[in-house]
Amino acid sequence: MIKPYPIGRQDFKAIIEDGYAYVDKTERMYEMIKNRTFVFLSRPRRFGKSLLINTLQQYFEGNKELFKDLKISRLEKDWIKYPVFRFDMSECKDMDVDGIKASIASTLKIYEDQYGISCEDKENGLRFKKLIRSVYDQTGRKAVVLIDEYDSPLLAHLHDGKLADVKPVLQELYQQVKVNEQYEQFVFITGISRFSQVSIFSTLNNLVNISMDPRFDDICGISSDELLENFKDGISQLAERYNCSFDEMYQKLKNKYDGYHFSYDSKDIFNPLSVLSSLDFKDLKNFWFETATSSYVIDHLKKHNAQILDFESVELFESDFYVSQEDSRSVYPLLFQAGYLTIKDYDRESSRYVIGYPNSEVRVSMLEVMMPSWVGCSATDGKNYMCDFYFALKAGKIDEAFELLKEFFVQIPNVLNNKNEKHFQTVIYVLFRWLGFYTQSEVNTSKGRLDCILFAPKQIFIIEFKVDESAEKALAQINEKGYAEPYRTDGRPIIKIGVNFSSEERTIEGWKVEA
Repeated sequence: MIKPYPIGRQDFKAIIEDGYAYVDKTERMYEMIKNRTFVFLSRPRRFGKSLLINTLQQYFEGNKELFKDLKISRLEKDWIKYPVFRFDMSECKDMDVDGIKASIASTLKIYEDQYGISCEDKENGLRFKKLIRSVYDQTGRKAVVLIDEYDSPLLAHLHDGKLADVKPVLQELYQQVKVNEQYEQFVFITGISRFSQVSIFSTLNNLVNISMDPRFDDICGISSDELLENFKDGISQLAERYNCSFDEMYQKLKNKYDGYHFSYDSKDIFNPLSVLSSLDFKDLKNFWFETATSSYVIDHLKKHNAQILDFESVELFESDFYVSQEDSRSVYPLLFQAGYLTIKDYDRESSRYVIGYPNSEVRVSMLEVMMPSWVGCSATDGKNYMCDFYFALKAGKIDEAFELLKEFFVQIPNVLNNKNEKHFQTVIYVLFRWLGFYTQSEVNTSKGRLDCILFAPKQIFIIEFKVDESAEKALAQINEKGYAEPYRTDGRPIIKIGVNFSSEERTIEGWKVEA
């Protein structure tokens, strides 16, 4: 029997007691706890941070029975019960300042009632201070403080002009973590990004950031080994549904949901929400992007006038990852922290990182989000045209395919607003990648830069674009530069296509094909 998948479940106790599938992270969690008191972890939304927080809560509350079959049971001998104060700031993400204050006050009231503490202070910070110290006097135990999604209210107001009003409300609570450190056994804070002038970073100078520590790159998410160890039967069922082998389905899952790297030496990490949803629904949909994309990301892309082709092979230094979001002049740090980009390579000599899309789910979904502003058509219209184009191309009906594409451009008003090759090339690139086909754009070769390669199941299409020149000239460039040579050993037939656009007509003027 396959255990039920804990999709959306963040209650560790319920997962264990109700028999849900659980990837045992307790050994890694134990390594994090020992010899550390103040810890910060950044991970994307829906990546398991809240489940980790809840697991920590059960551990520090001394609920030994829940862990009896897990790795930590062989490591922990004491199982001391501590008072635990947990704050889930994601509950405040859609609230105004008064709502955030009231939500924090409500959480404090729960703990005050639990320990029989009355407090006349109205400020949340003073109430939290009294709570921590009173519970220490009452129990003789230091407190464990768990703050989940500390930045959720900040990100919600990142672009609406209310950030300056929200910060002091949170700072009032967070600064008590530093002030009362002698009364704290362990502090664990999660979030996505970094903000300046919030006391969690400006005053808590002993906070250890493990977000890019290779020792903890898999503390959230699912590694390849963990997927194969825990979910072989689920993969087999999904393979049967898709009429393919186990190995083929495993590779499909890797291409779709794997590829996250959180350090310079990180193993591959699967998106847990996506891969478990895929096994549960027996489908290969874009599960994470549909549920985890927030408006602040879209607003951030618009603010920075993000360009689609700019998200491949971006070079950053480690300090760039921790730039405060409200001060950042770049879109990349937030996209990395939010899970839309990930580490692809690292050069030790220069300490320089290369980041890009982690997998096809994120790449295709991101293109879908940004495409209307680039191409000016609805998602349905664009996909319908591109499906027809692709299947005509794959069937060898090249003239029919480019007639469809020509018609598509004609129907898009002012698509060539920049009237240059780069804009047309970007639109074509987006259209192909949007459908998930393996396409490379601006490929560097020994003799120049190829505009586009489309890898279809049975053919390779090499495409060169020109604007206000000729399709013959575009095709001649493919041959003169030897763009096809590196792909001769692939075995698939290579079809070369030169395409010319007319800036006056704002569409394809002609094309020339050579097999």
